[in-house]
Amino acid sequence: MRYIGSAVTGALSLLIMMSASQGAAADQISDQISVLLNANGQTEVSLPDHKSLDAKILVPRFYEERAFQPAWTRADLTEELFAEMENAAAQGFTATDFNVSELRASFEKAQSGDASDQAVFDVVATDTAVKLIHHLVFGKVDPSALDKDWNFSKPVIEQDPAYVLNQFLAGDGFSALIDRIDIKNAQYTQLVEALEKYKSIVAAGGWPTVSDETVLKPLMIDPAIVNLRQRLEIEGYASSNQISVPLEDGVNPAWIYDEALVESVKSFQMRHGLEADGVIGGKTFASLNKPADDRVNKLRLSLERGRWLMRNVNEEFVLVNIAGNRTYLAKEDGTVWTTRSITGSAYRKTPVFRDEIKYMEFNPTWTVPASIFRKDKLSRIRKDPGYLARNNYYVRNKDGQTISASSVNWGAKNPGVTLVQKPGPNNALGLVKFMFPNKYAVYLHDTNDRSLFDRNERNLSSGCVRLEYPFEFASLLMEGVPDWNRQKMQSILDSGKTTRVELPAPMPVLLTYWTAWVEEGAVHFREDPYERDARILAALDK
Repeated sequence: MRYIGSAVTGALSLLIMMSASQGAAADQISDQISVLLNANGQTEVSLPDHKSLDAKILVPRFYEERAFQPAWTRADLTEELFAEMENAAAQGFTATDFNVSELRASFEKAQSGDASDQAVFDVVATDTAVKLIHHLVFGKVDPSALDKDWNFSKPVIEQDPAYVLNQFLAGDGFSALIDRIDIKNAQYTQLVEALEKYKSIVAAGGWPTVSDETVLKPLMIDPAIVNLRQRLEIEGYASSNQISVPLEDGVNPAWIYDEALVESVKSFQMRHGLEADGVIGGKTFASLNKPADDRVNKLRLSLERGRWLMRNVNEEFVLVNIAGNRTYLAKEDGTVWTTRSITGSAYRKTPVFRDEIKYMEFNPTWTVPASIFRKDKLSRIRKDPGYLARNNYYVRNKDGQTISASSVNWGAKNPGVTLVQKPGPNNALGLVKFMFPNKYAVYLHDTNDRSLFDRNERNLSSGCVRLEYPFEFASLLMEGVPDWNRQKMQSILDSGKTTRVELPAPMPVLLTYWTAWVEEGAVHFREDPYERDARILAALDK
């Protein structure tokens, strides 16, 4: 919800109305704007009390299109500009992102100043407005500068931004333009709401630290329980005392780790990717004792990541959260299907990129990537001559011909061969893979080891994404396709033959990295397995 309600709004309106009647004439301000922007052809834009323009190309073009007439003489427009800068904080920005103090100082100086002072304010206000629009549309941080593999394209701007800004300032106003460009995405909206909640917790003093001297187990009695209960209540977890066992005389009920508090701890553990057993040990203590402003920053990071990719996604898409180890399929009707995933380890990271799933392959073979062959397979083959036969591998030479494993010099640094694993239940890819051919050789697939999904930390693969329920996923991707059903899929699987099935239409897939998100109304947090948050946060705070 947007609002115009800063403490200075009333005074601001009065000052603007006064300036309209007492300030310099618009044509004098126009002349000064032209001078400031060096309309005579000079290349440097020199603004007193303002180092330089952020939008060095767009701002001059904006004024050229309006014959250098001032843009911010209407009280409502300037009021909306200041209000929208305040609103930007709700999306994770700070006052320093838009030089708010400089703009206010320029505005105050313009009230009693001459045409030159009013021109400076007008140009600085436009520069600030353009910067705000840019940050909301593209994000403040350029992800391609931090990740060489980044391939998400920026949103396409179909109209000249200078023209659009001029049109809105002359018509519906600045807030209407901001409302138009706001991201209309449920996850983004929920992240904004979560950020407001956690910022209010920080403003109220945060939450207490829970002593980690003793591992806490259900029904234990310990003074640390007092802070534990308060800590969870502040974040919104219910924890009223519910004791179903008799208490000894003199026992303080507030020190008892009772059943209700255990359930709150389990919920906390689940939402932080921890073992949800109610036992509070090292990892749970570490998560509990993260300060509230750490949670604020994780939410700010997720909002920034959202600005990078949520603006130009289709109504139907697949999203893999690498840090959260979950995969989602958003359908056109608004429903979201999700499954647990296994993603790349810190040493073999799943890349962040976008593509389109084009087909599925049932009963796939697995061609072992060269990196996995060198790092994993070669040493096993050297130690165990029966490894290949026992695991259904065959060998190809450089020409792609199948050759005998006994003919290969496995002791060589580079034997010059490729391993291929035959289809079957023991295949590393399981019984189906979902293909979006890419330079990383990454895809989604089944697995022959389902026990790993029971782990809470599932950054375990060599880069590809394993799905816990791949056949449900396959059915959803083929939903509505005539003659396709679970029975047909099973008959393909039973045949044992490698079978390619084209999707009815390419399905966008986004491999992303989120350490905070909202799911079914609950905020989830994760650690940073690839250690990416710090760099982005530093750039976001710069």
